[in-house]
Amino acid sequence: MSGSKKRGSGDRGMHVKVKTAAGRRESSPRWLSRQLNDPYVRRAKADGYRSRAAYKLIEIDDKHKLLISGYRVVDLGCAPGGWCQIAVDRVKSTVDSPKVVGIDYLDMDHVRGAVFLKKDFLDDDAPAALMEALGGHKPDVVLSDMAAPTTGHKQTDHLRTTHLF
Repeated sequence: MSGSKKRGSGDRGMHVKVKTAAGRRESSPRWLSRQLNDPYVRRAKADGYRSRAAYKLIEIDDKHKLLISGYRVVDLGCAPGGWCQIAVDRVKSTVDSPKVVGIDYLDMDHVRGAVFLKKDFLDDDAPAALMEALGGHKPDVVLSDMAAPTTGHKQTDHLRTTHLF
């Protein structure tokens, strides 16, 4: 391995180099390179998870035991669905008896055993829609891994983040 860097366990030296292209901002190739070379992104794809964030919820739940079999779960800002996948598995949610409800204004492919509501959780009718999707029961756990969409403009991004709070 003389002259080459060791990249970490499981990486096997596979590194994707991203070329710059006209019209792209400087940050775009950097983000793409990080995404393509992230071991958690590769692992999520191999394990069938929709996002690397699934491992974040697994670690949180392993430590704090939030997702107990039979619990009703709401996932705010659920797209692309990685947390819904973990929640469905951990609380034993099924198609016949769904216990996980995800809500997001972004589109998301169906997660078997979860109910997906395409709407903004800040909408006036969102709480009632969530309760209805849970069969009239209150949730036992509310999850969120949301982040406000960023623009790169500090003031705008601050306002969006504050609004989300």
